[in-house]
Amino acid sequence: MSQSDMGKNLIEQSDLSRVKLVSDSPPIWTFQAIQTIEGYQKKQLIRVNTDIRNHFARQREKDLLHYLNQFEEDFPRFNEIRKQGFAYLTFFDYVGKKTLKQKVKKSGTLSLKKAKHFLSNLISTLEHAHNVGFVHTQLNPNNVIVGKSRFYLVGWNNAIPSLSSFESELLLGDQQYCPPERLNGEYGDAGDIYNLGCTLYFALTGKHIYRLNKVEHLFDQLYAHAFHTPRKLNTLPIFWRQLIVWMTQKNPEKRPGLADLKQWLLDESVPKFIREQPLEPNKTFPKDSLTALADSHFLYALFKKASLYESSGDTERAFNLYESCAFREYTRAENNLGLMYEKGTVIHQSYLKAMNMYHHAFKKGNPFAAYNLARLFENGLGTEQNLTQAFKLYQFSAKRGHLAAQNKLGELYREGKGVDRDVVQARFWFGMSAHYGNPAARLNIKKSLTSSHG
Repeated sequence: MSQSDMGKNLIEQSDLSRVKLVSDSPPIWTFQAIQTIEGYQKKQLIRVNTDIRNHFARQREKDLLHYLNQFEEDFPRFNEIRKQGFAYLTFFDYVGKKTLKQKVKKSGTLSLKKAKHFLSNLISTLEHAHNVGFVHTQLNPNNVIVGKSRFYLVGWNNAIPSLSSFESELLLGDQQYCPPERLNGEYGDAGDIYNLGCTLYFALTGKHIYRLNKVEHLFDQLYAHAFHTPRKLNTLPIFWRQLIVWMTQKNPEKRPGLADLKQWLLDESVPKFIREQPLEPNKTFPKDSLTALADSHFLYALFKKASLYESSGDTERAFNLYESCAFREYTRAENNLGLMYEKGTVIHQSYLKAMNMYHHAFKKGNPFAAYNLARLFENGLGTEQNLTQAFKLYQFSAKRGHLAAQNKLGELYREGKGVDRDVVQARFWFGMSAHYGNPAARLNIKKSLTSSHG
């Protein structure tokens, strides 16, 4: 959807006027506008999200925002969410339009006093989220709004529970701010601390901690987070230098907690191992960052190598790498290993082992594994046919944005299999799946239209 379409979505809202684009980072656009309610006008910041296929994540975001509203000093107030076609419009009180990145670019780096204020604000913000088991995952200069008297962390659409899961394995888009442990499918509170350290470095220097602004290749970005050291730390006062080093330790267990950061604001003290840690500069990249990461046994890289082997026909090497990742409970590898067992690819065919792999991955939230498990139950492959169980698994997967599962859910609703027949629900799921490009769903819509006119 184009920027003009985004603006049109807002202008069509009868209570909004003076709509202006603030930032765009597809699939999310941010606007400011004047909202008029019963003659009273107030300025709103409106985030328009055009990727609404993951119903589960959107509902979770809404629930989290409602919870965070009680901490009105730390968060822009969340007011409402509207569905407009295939977009969600999320309304917040206007607290400022410039991001930290824009502010630093226009006005220069933060003073040390202002940097302490920034750190204090972000500690307070993260504390509220971490206390209920959520991590932000996308803390960076683009997601910090500079208000009149404080800094606000926004962009909670990617917040996830602080535990190892399918969601913590996903690395989508640019990864200029990514704690190295996420390469192993892990993201806890310490991951937000790492990203906060990288963002604090930017606030003080105006530069990326590993100079990744012009590094576009994903695996080079990830390699830098895994192995590079912060650049030109000597330009910072020693206490700030030590703090940055502490917050960006490669091992998450060695990073400070929020309580440690609060204490640092009082006495600027760091552990002895940080004061004595030699800083040997490392800023080089290998010829092949993916292979270098895989050789260092990072699960994301091993999985990607396995996928490349599989697509090139080297299924035996792919199987071995998937198995290695699955042994460490990497759900994406468990799902792909399940497919190999199901098809009998380079291994004796076994529905039982396939189901076991799918089930392990499904229990950690993998919608692809849920879909594959549903197929087996629907068709009675390796188990007794169970349409009710198939429906539940397709529904789990569909609500998490799996397009094929959304189409299957529509078929089950249409045919009344495993659930009461519901034509309205069938049309909804066909429409959702088709909108995001599933040809099978488009065909089902065409069939429905043909039968209704017949």
